[in-house]
Amino acid sequence: MNAQLANIATHLRTHAWVDDASCGHAEADIPGALLALNREGIDALCRMGRERFVHTLQEHVSAGGYDGSPLVWRLFDVMPDLASTQHIDALLQAPLPSDTLPLDEHQDDGVWTLALRIPLDLIYFPGHFPQAPVLPGAVQVAWALSFASSLLGTPQRCHAMEALKFQQLLRPGDRVDLTLRHDPIRHKLHFAYRHGDKAYSSGRLAWNAAS
Repeated sequence: MNAQLANIATHLRTHAWVDDASCGHAEADIPGALLALNREGIDALCRMGRERFVHTLQEHVSAGGYDGSPLVWRLFDVMPDLASTQHIDALLQAPLPSDTLPLDEHQDDGVWTLALRIPLDLIYFPGHFPQAPVLPGAVQVAWALSFASSLLGTPQRCHAMEALKFQQLLRPGDRVDLTLRHDPIRHKLHFAYRHGDKAYSSGRLAWNAAS
């Protein structure tokens, strides 16, 4: 099995979408692949959706001589630091991510800015939408509330949403800066997702004084 996994990884690296590949066990008899995609691969994922994208890669693996169970796939724009084969298996066996971690964060005069990277494999993408993955607005609001709760001590839920604007689509692999500003007098959280001059979304999240 280990030789077969090595052959699958080697063959995957020949695909035009793939920068790097590592293979392991998603289950005892089911192989899986961790893929670092290049720009062409990320564009194809955004254009096709995850199901069609991995089906195309599965056909590529089959053309290389593999005739076993369909692979389990995990997609990245940068390959994780793989310390061991056990780490590869753990990543393959983990559920798809539902959140993201800041690449960087800083605070200036009470305003927090977090540099985020939208995961390629986010659990919400297959359902929103299957053939054109987009980060749902509800998830953007939930992330703003979650990060603000950790950094600013604000509630994890809001009672009202004001002036919401969704101006640009956030797609797999996008980089974006999330800014958070708490107005404790009015009990509101101002949030905005931007990257450079491009505005993705913004709004105010409000709660009552008893929250």
